[in-house]
Amino acid sequence: MDLSTTIYDSTQHDNFYPAASADHGLSVSELTAFINDLMATLVLEELGSIYFNHLQVLLPIEGLSLSDFDARWVYGRASLTSVPLELPVNNVASLDEQAHNAYYYLTQTLTMSQRTILVQLHDMFTKQLGHALAYRQLHKMATKDMLTGLGNRSAFDEALTRQLGWAQRHHEPFALLVIDLDNFKTVNDTWGHREGDNVLVTIASQLKGLLRDEDEAFRFGGDELCCLLDCQSQQQLACAAARIQHNLKQSDYLNKRHITCSLGGTIYRANDDAGSLFDRADKALYKVKNSGKCGYHAA
Repeated sequence: MDLSTTIYDSTQHDNFYPAASADHGLSVSELTAFINDLMATLVLEELGSIYFNHLQVLLPIEGLSLSDFDARWVYGRASLTSVPLELPVNNVASLDEQAHNAYYYLTQTLTMSQRTILVQLHDMFTKQLGHALAYRQLHKMATKDMLTGLGNRSAFDEALTRQLGWAQRHHEPFALLVIDLDNFKTVNDTWGHREGDNVLVTIASQLKGLLRDEDEAFRFGGDELCCLLDCQSQQQLACAAARIQHNLKQSDYLNKRHITCSLGGTIYRANDDAGSLFDRADKALYKVKNSGKCGYHAA
């Protein structure tokens, strides 16, 4: 890997490099600590943070950006320095098949030994980054409903646990909406399960178009769907439910199959756990189902 054109300009610095005695590489203990910490996780956000923390101790680096992969993966003061050092991230599988770089923001020019250290650490980090990205892709496949493209039951459980943790730490409520399709069994019995699959795909597509970036939809099982919504009041939740119902009623295809939906919702309350939150929304749903379907109730 040649960094000379990016880091050094020998015509500007007659005595650029310090004396060899002032320069040193990584000690065995430093390298061992780095490898052990790096190998301890395949969670991408944690991996970037661990890597940056080691860089700050070992090198004059104030920021690291992995924004070629995700705009959120920026560490330190990466946005405050105008000219970063770019190093290619090779041998990392990417869905868009584009070249990716890691961007390092320096507080001073690197010495030759520091340059060697950075290349060494960068190479080890990018190998683990490749493993983490592959793990994330496998995890997505394992938590996605292959028919609709929505998250499956496992994905819902994970997302709900994550939302509960956030709500408990920051005292910010969220909403759970449970959706059950009316007359879905009739579609399967009359037109077959392939047509039932088409109904589910259509519903999923409608939900994806309706929900905001901060909301998530899941196929909980069969013809039951769940949404985790950034709603903090009953009024906001009622508006979201009405929007979903209105949108589905506008579908000529669903109308021909006599498909409507019943919805039950609830807002997070202090001391809620996954069971209490879901049970409350589910009971609200069955009040709708028992009172004629095609409606919404909040608990």
